[in-house]
Amino acid sequence: MNHERIGEVLIIDLPARLDAVGVAAIEVTLSDLISAHKGQVLADMSEVNFVASLALRMLLTQLKSAQQLGGDLRLCTMQPQISEIFRKSRFDTLFKIYPDRESALAAYVA
Repeated sequence: MNHERIGEVLIIDLPARLDAVGVAAIEVTLSDLISAHKGQVLADMSEVNFVASLALRMLLTQLKSAQQLGGDLRLCTMQPQISEIFRKSRFDTLFKIYPDRESALAAYVA
């Protein structure tokens, strides 16, 4: 799981499969990154092509964690089938979701 910092925003590239194995592989690292950063986080989902309900729970937990630390967790660059899962589960009402990295970063600055 690659990550980089652009200005005050920590950008994390999520892996292609967020199934039970994928979540187990990144959950602790993701939590540690968000806790250490204590600020604005952007999860780039451009590579994600599968999301299990376990991944939705993980993302919601990390959103709450970031908010408790005074930050936020936003999502960007979802493939259409992943956007549909977020819409059907109403998770699109919980997260700020952007079509690409540039618009997400611009929204953090605004």
